[in-house]
Amino acid sequence: MSEYALRPLRLADAPALLALMKRAEGGLGRLPGEMDLPWMEEALSGALAGGVAIGTWEGDGLIGMIKASRMPSVQFQHVLWDLTVAVAPEAQGRGVGRRLFADLIARARSATPGVERIELVVREGLTHAIRLYESVGFRQEGRFERRFRLADGTYEADLPMALML
Repeated sequence: MSEYALRPLRLADAPALLALMKRAEGGLGRLPGEMDLPWMEEALSGALAGGVAIGTWEGDGLIGMIKASRMPSVQFQHVLWDLTVAVAPEAQGRGVGRRLFADLIARARSATPGVERIELVVREGLTHAIRLYESVGFRQEGRFERRFRLADGTYEADLPMALML
């Protein structure tokens, strides 16, 4: 297993993020054709404005990312939401996702203003992702039935999950 390093993401990383997201699209809520640079820059900008955005680099290559934005209303400033995590297919199973979550949680714990809650939504069929999320402390809070339509026309529920700090 080779070494990888984590560092905060910058807006200049948006092209590398876009390439990673397109490669890791199997578990994401967007198809590759729905992803473009302006969309990626907007999503990253939201996380950079008071949230958390971290990349995992192996050499010069981006192999993983996690980002979560701060909710915009003052009443929700204690919440990180719109969490996205992606790991390159060849880097999966090497602890990259777990390390990204550990770093995100550590940064959230020391954020100002304080973060008390981190939210994500995951498709019920992504059982490997759900196991990871539960192992780092997230708990399911409900079900959105028939929310995710698969390419074959079938549906899966989306599961809202949260971690209380």
